[in-house]
Amino acid sequence: MKQIEKNLVKEKSRALAVIQDDEGFNWNDFLPEEDYVGLALVAEVKQNAFVAVVKEKIKEEILKEKTERERFFVDCRIEKMHEEFEEAKYYGRWDKKRECYINRNGDPVVHRREVVYNDVLAVIPLSGEYYSNVAKDKDYLKRLENIIRDVMITSLKNKDKKE
Repeated sequence: MKQIEKNLVKEKSRALAVIQDDEGFNWNDFLPEEDYVGLALVAEVKQNAFVAVVKEKIKEEILKEKTERERFFVDCRIEKMHEEFEEAKYYGRWDKKRECYINRNGDPVVHRREVVYNDVLAVIPLSGEYYSNVAKDKDYLKRLENIIRDVMITSLKNKDKKE
């Protein structure tokens, strides 16, 4: 999943309609992964023809869909990260190589002011998507936790790129 940039410029959505059999067709030629934040696929059958519409969602559209549940979850995750940061700071767990504090598992942690709330909110799935993915894939929770942690420590990664 592509991480969402801090200052995303609002862009118009693009739509693509295909009226033919597209089996084996490579959509990446038209919609490369780095060009979109999210996709919505709508398929209709009209007079024996297949019509597919792919609409890109900008960050603002994704954030509008989020409910209080997702916002509460983000608040909890940021608070948990901050508690890990304070604990690491208290026990002096400073990683000289990465120039950051690390939790007891060796993962980097940051202060809550360095976490970009909307970036974290954008990667949190809606509850329906979350529960269906948990039911389908036993490794989904681990991957989701890693994605959330990566987005939360983006400030460290940006600092590494500058150096």
